[in-house]
Amino acid sequence: MDKSEKMFHQAYFGDILHLNVGGKRFSTSRQTLTLIPDTFFTALLNGQISSLRDEKGCIFIDRDPEVFAVVLNYLRTREIDLKAIDLRTLRHEAEYYNIAPLVQRLMLCEELTQSTCGDVLFYGYLPPPGK
Repeated sequence: MDKSEKMFHQAYFGDILHLNVGGKRFSTSRQTLTLIPDTFFTALLNGQISSLRDEKGCIFIDRDPEVFAVVLNYLRTREIDLKAIDLRTLRHEAEYYNIAPLVQRLMLCEELTQSTCGDVLFYGYLPPPGK
């Protein structure tokens, strides 16, 4: 995408974005959605993925709004409330949105919930990958 196309997309989408996810409206900043590189959102906002608009001009994403709320909160805070949602469902959506750090955290959580207490203690002493 050349510079003029990028400028068009930034002007078209603006800094405050209004989303309609599965019929529920969300508002957030461009920065929140694009802070993690190479996600569904960066591709969408750079024009690599086409988008639909609803009757009010919100970007329409045909996904589960309850799960999206958890994903959006993760993008805002880098924290996950696992009590509010099923791990597999959240991981499926994180994979759809291509949010690699969230997918990795959820895979680790799934492994730990399926492990015995000894495994949890063992993994607790291992440094994270790449450190």
